[in-house]
Amino acid sequence: MSKVLKKSILALCLLSLATQAWAVKAKIRFLFPVSSTSVTDGFDDAELKTSEFVLAFLLPVSRNTQLDLGYSYFNARIEDPASVSEAYTGVFRAHLLELGAGYTGFELTSNTSLVFDLSVRIPISGQAEVKSSQDSSEAASISGMGYFFGPGITYGNAEILLFYQRRNLSFDDLTVLRNGKRQDVALNSTEYGLGFGYTF
Repeated sequence: MSKVLKKSILALCLLSLATQAWAVKAKIRFLFPVSSTSVTDGFDDAELKTSEFVLAFLLPVSRNTQLDLGYSYFNARIEDPASVSEAYTGVFRAHLLELGAGYTGFELTSNTSLVFDLSVRIPISGQAEVKSSQDSSEAASISGMGYFFGPGITYGNAEILLFYQRRNLSFDDLTVLRNGKRQDVALNSTEYGLGFGYTF
């Protein structure tokens, strides 16, 4: 996705937010992966460790449905096993725009409801670096897409949910040297876990 298109989408979302600012609520959410699988191009048998923080604005479109315009900060580290002769470590950071929707129409009690959240995440910017004792590579641009789905329970303004998410992120010009050949580095991960949020 081109930078111009990304900026246009962001501007359109911010314009929509400004025109409905009277109805906006803010939500902060922390995600804790419990189970994950990942394939990191350029790395074999290496474990990817991730963390993520989400800040979203909720724009009601009906009593039980709201649109979600948010920002996600994604951070990851990866390291080759010690048995690899040319061992690399990598650090990845990404800023993503979140576009989605939520539904809270299934009330359990007067204060408790089921919630279903679905969103896509579009990378806006990112930085990454991989290095070994003999080589290093950096990237300052990113492309790809992410997907998120989370059923959960709300109690007042607090929520807890189980989530599933997938990321496919490519960092331009980021490479590692394997057996004398350059290989591109990209992150492809699937995560299941717990999310905790609070709406203001």
